[in-house]
Amino acid sequence: MVSVAIFDYGAGNIFSLKNSLEKAGASVDVITSFDKPNEYSGLLLPGVGNFDPAIKSITQFSKTGFNDFVKNIPVLGICLGMEMFFEKSEEGKEKGLGIMDGEVIVLPL
Repeated sequence: MVSVAIFDYGAGNIFSLKNSLEKAGASVDVITSFDKPNEYSGLLLPGVGNFDPAIKSITQFSKTGFNDFVKNIPVLGICLGMEMFFEKSEEGKEKGLGIMDGEVIVLPL
């Protein structure tokens, strides 16, 4: 069975995502820090929310840190979760995770 973690940074509909994954046969834990040992097959960073509070949640509430936690597992970012992979976003003032080069920009209307 696949075991995945969903990072809860305080926004979004985490439990719809959790239920969908469980219906597909995955074992799912909702986590709020990266301090426990990583025993997961993958990590999901869900969408919905604001860039700055989400980044602060990832960087300030974990002693071990995001990068150590995800060294050898796939990570899926959904919407805001994907934005956080970049160096920065026009939607916030905080630095992104810097996993991918570039800046997320607001699309012109």
